[in-house]
Amino acid sequence: MNRKMIAGLVAGWGIWLAPAQAAFHSATVTLDGDWYLQAGEIVNHSSPEVLVTGLVYSMGAQEDGVGVWEDYLSDGVHTDRLPGSSTHYSTQVWTGLQLAHHVRWTFDGLDLDRIVTAATGEVDSQNLDYRGASLRNAYVEVQFSDGFSGRAWLAETGWDVGQVLVIGDTVPAVPEPASVVLLAAGLGLVVNARRRAVRAG
Repeated sequence: MNRKMIAGLVAGWGIWLAPAQAAFHSATVTLDGDWYLQAGEIVNHSSPEVLVTGLVYSMGAQEDGVGVWEDYLSDGVHTDRLPGSSTHYSTQVWTGLQLAHHVRWTFDGLDLDRIVTAATGEVDSQNLDYRGASLRNAYVEVQFSDGFSGRAWLAETGWDVGQVLVIGDTVPAVPEPASVVLLAAGLGLVVNARRRAVRAG
C-alpha cells in the first residue's frame, strides 16, 4: 500500500467524521388546547442562517364533519373558501415572517367550526369536537427562507387538547463510538502493515 492510498484513507476518515455543514430545518408549532386549537405559536430551531418565512394552518379537504375556519380576527390570508358559505374557509396562511434562530411568534384570532354538509356549505358553529374526528385532514406547514418546507398532520384528538408538532429535517446520524473505534483500528493496521513492508523491502 503506498502513501497516496494511506492519505486517501485518512482524508476519507476525516470527511466521514466531520459534522455536516448543510443547513438544518426545524420548527415547533404548538396549538393551544385551552383556546380550542384557535391560537398557538411557532419557534424556529433551524440552523442560524435559516429563517422561518411562512406558516400554513389548514383543516384540509372539505368533507362532512371536518373542521373549518370562520372569518374572525386572524390577520393571515384566508384561502380555500367553503362553497355555499360566505364566511367559512379551510386554510389560514401567514407569509412574510422573518423568524430567526430560536425566535418565537404567536398567532390567534381563529374561530374553528365544523362542516355539517360540505355540498351545501352548512356549518355547525355551536358544538365543540371533543373526539377529534373533525381534524382528520388538518395539518400545519412551515416554509423556510431557502425554499424548504415541511408539513405535519394534526392528531385526531379533541379540540381542548393541545398539540405540539415538530416540522423539518430528521436529525443527521452521528457515528456510533464502536464504529469510530473500528475505523481507527483498521487504519492503524493499514499503517502498521505499510511500515513493515517498508522495513522488509
